[in-house]
Parts: sequence; C-alpha cells; structure tokens
Amino acid sequence: MEHRIWNMEEMNDEMTNGIAENNATVVDEKGFVVVDAPTTVSEEEKAPKDKTSVMHWIVEGVLLVAVIVLYILHFCCGNAGKKTAVVAKPAEKGTGEVVFINIDTINEHYELVKILTDSIDSEKQKQAVVFQNRQKALEQKAANFEKNYSSGSLTPQQAQYAQQNLQEESTRLQNDYAQAVESLEARYTAALTQMADSLNAAAQRINAAHNASYIFSYQSGGQLLYADPAHDITNEVLDELNRSFKKKK
Repeated sequence: MEHRIWNMEEMNDEMTNGIAENNATVVDEKGFVVVDAPTTVSEEEKAPKDKTSVMHWIVEGVLLVAVIVLYILHFCCGNAGKKTAVVAKPAEKGTGEVVFINIDTINEHYELVKILTDSIDSEKQKQAVVFQNRQKALEQKAANFEKNYSSGSLTPQQAQYAQQNLQEESTRLQNDYAQAVESLEARYTAALTQMADSLNAAAQRINAAHNASYIFSYQSGGQLLYADPAHDITNEVLDELNRSFKKKK
C-alpha cells in the first residue's frame, strides 16, 4: 500500500474541503471561512439516502455470508483432493467350498524342498564324519595314555598333564558337537519356515480362482481320513510353487 506524507498546508486544504462539502460555508469580507450549522435536508432528500443505506447493509450481509461459506469450504473441503480417506474394501465372501492340499506330494515334488533337504542332509553327513574321526582320535589318545601309564613309563607329572589334556579335548569335542547340532536344527527350522511361507502364498494365489472359504493340508497318517478328489488342489499348488521357484532362480 502506498503511503503519502502530508504537510500542514495539505491537511488544512483537506479539512477545509471536507467542511465545505458537509456544511454551509460563508466567506466574510476579510476572507475567513465562517462555518455554520449543517443545512436542513427535507424528507424527500433523506429517503434516497435511507434506501441506499438499506441496500448497503443488504449487500454487506450477502458478502459476509459468502465469505463464511468460502471459509467453510476451504477448511472443510479444500483438502479433499489432497488427502483422500482410505476406505478398506470389504473382503469378498467365499463360496463356502473346502479344498485340500496333500503335503506328502508337495514334499516329494516341490523342487525347493529337495534342494533344502539335500543341502541339510549333506551337511549332516559331513559333520557326522568329522566328529566320528575326532572321537576315534580321542579314543586312541586315551588308549595310549592307559598303556603308558600302566607300563610306568610316565612320571606322575606327565600322567597328570596327559590326563588333563584328554579331559580338555573331550570337553571341546562335546561343545563343538552341540554347536553343530544346534546349527543344523536352525537351518532345518529356517527351511521349514521358508517352505511353509511359499506354500501359503501359492495356495492363496491359486484360491483366487476357487474363492474357497477353507484350505486344509493333510498327510498320510494324519487325522483326515478321506478327501474328495474334486476338491484337491494339490497339483495346482505344486505347479504354482515350482513355477514361482524357477522364476526366482
């Protein structure tokens, strides 16, 4: 907004002009302005001003209402385009159908199961050979100690030192064996989890076409005594598992 600096002469002129417009003025012979009381206005002259005043307040009222409406629309609805409320889509109801998956078939023909199983079995056999050799070596050392001790070829200090070494080696062997078993169990548990997750994901993808309400798995010797072949989706799930596995290789 532009600011204007007024000087005293301009202020006097403005005041004089304002008075002249609103009051009857008379200038005397010396040039001084004499301010008289406001001139009398007739009723006919007031009427237009009163009507104008009423129209003015009506216009002001309409503008005020418009401003309020715009304010409400801005703060209540203005962000509708920016933040859309996420409404959860109701889950589609199942058909009530029950389908089955034969886990024995999955374990036998799912490629990932074979790979994980073979890897764990191979590591188990490898560790078994390692600990068998260590156990035999320790037994041989113990036999030599007994022979030397019985023959009296060892001094008491030598016998005590050899016996202490045998005990320490036996303890290390037991600890290493326990750690190896724990590691194999952890790998086995991880493999089961991986296979279960992939089976669950594949079953859900296949069920998108069936829209079954329940999916059961069964194995030989389990509680399920009979499964209608018409509701068996094992082969579909197996194909999906192997297809997805090959895609990730």
